[in-house]
Amino acid sequence: MATYHELKDLALLRLREAEALFAADFFDGCAYLAGYAVELALKARICKLLDLADYPSAGKLAKVYAVHDLDQLLLLAGLRKAVDPSNKPLFDNWSTAALWKPERRYDAPGKATRQDAEDILNAIRDTPNGVLTWIMTHW
Repeated sequence: MATYHELKDLALLRLREAEALFAADFFDGCAYLAGYAVELALKARICKLLDLADYPSAGKLAKVYAVHDLDQLLLLAGLRKAVDPSNKPLFDNWSTAALWKPERRYDAPGKATRQDAEDILNAIRDTPNGVLTWIMTHW
């Protein structure tokens, strides 16, 4: 699996790729890659929290850490309590981002609209309460 630093770099790269797909009107791909930006960022945070050079996704730890579920990763990252309704902008952005699932790769073409893609991009890159922006403060 990727190292802590690679996960951080990959999260930012996936965001740039999602933005490029949005600009080219590829909204399905944009929404899909934007979710991976959040997943990778959370996995980088888990590495930091556990003081690990590499993300624990093999061997005995795979059962716990080899996941794609953003809510589960948020818990493993030690950040779940911070995403609550008292911080409405972050909570709302998380609610949008957390709808992502890796199984979206099987969605029929055209399922994500321009508005869907724009919503997830804004939810993760908003300053200061975008999900990715916020996770980056915990790297």
